[in-house]
Amino acid sequence: MRILHISKFGHPERGGIETFVRDLSAEQARRGHEVAVLCHQARPWMPTDNSIADGVFAVRARILCNLGFAPLSPSFPLLLGRLVRESRPEFIHLHLPNPAVLFSLWLPAHIPLIIHWHADADGLPGRLARAAYPIYRLFERKSLSLARRVVTTSPPYAASSRALAQWRDKCVVVPLGIDPARYPEGAALPEVSAPLILSVGRFSYYKGYATLVEAARLVPGARFVVVGDGPLHGTIRDMVREYGLEDRVELPGELEDRDLRALQRRADVACLPSVDRAEAFGMVQLEAMRYGVPLVSTAIPGSGVDWVNRDGVTGLVVPPGDAASLAEALQRLIDHPRERAAMGEAGRRRLDAEFTIGRVATALDGVYRQAQSSPRSE
Repeated sequence: MRILHISKFGHPERGGIETFVRDLSAEQARRGHEVAVLCHQARPWMPTDNSIADGVFAVRARILCNLGFAPLSPSFPLLLGRLVRESRPEFIHLHLPNPAVLFSLWLPAHIPLIIHWHADADGLPGRLARAAYPIYRLFERKSLSLARRVVTTSPPYAASSRALAQWRDKCVVVPLGIDPARYPEGAALPEVSAPLILSVGRFSYYKGYATLVEAARLVPGARFVVVGDGPLHGTIRDMVREYGLEDRVELPGELEDRDLRALQRRADVACLPSVDRAEAFGMVQLEAMRYGVPLVSTAIPGSGVDWVNRDGVTGLVVPPGDAASLAEALQRLIDHPRERAAMGEAGRRRLDAEFTIGRVATALDGVYRQAQSSPRSE
């Protein structure tokens, strides 16, 4: 098959969608498909660096600026048209949310369009995002009407998305997955004096890091490391200082993969304290499962986070925004090492059974075949 993925950003940018598109496109290339990825260069005015890695041809459009959460690139539609002409894809796989939806009407009608619905665009914070959404929604709706299939990442998210209500008959659930080979086991790590609670993600409005810092005050015997960067990093850093937690709560910013993997292997508990269904799945949960680390996450209505983390099996689930409940769950796992180990092992088994990129690629091969035999909607 010849497949063109269209993503908002791409590797080496950090993020769940970026990681997934990298792993999926590489797995598809290993299976003999011809795969290209079109995305935006993440930083304004940076030179483009089109490349071939893992058998995948990646094209990055230079951007002028970011308007809220949307990169602005006049060259994007030109590159899209050229890629369609030159690579002659048999399938176009559009990952949303993504400003590239504005150009979906330019796509040839004979090429099956598959939309990968990672999250709803409605509800993004900020005046600009709220003002722009009605316009974005016009193109989003048209793209959904043209798509042969809409891939959602979990049953709860598919059922709760108002944007998808009209197209439920096109929706098929294929969970996200990771490539375990990118997460090496490595050598045994030395013991540390205090239990390590690790959280990884962008410091954004929906991540719930303020709740995590509040919980850290109630778990005095643990060390917390929150890896990542983003618009709220300074706010959370100030909160840590205000509470006098600098000796137990570390905010190292972005880390190289080698250093992050070492932390993930060393962690006693992985915590995803998100508070909004903008956290649609939680890819970092799969990374923790890879290393047999139990999870503490939140039960966000309409999100797939607590569908991935089974309460009492692969970890514990608490109400979002509830620091006391979050602290209680973290303390419980710290105090019960056997339960912690059993949940970690259950998570590793669940990953192997349901969330490897190989299983995802196989499922998507089936989706492509279904799309090929389905008529294009209008």
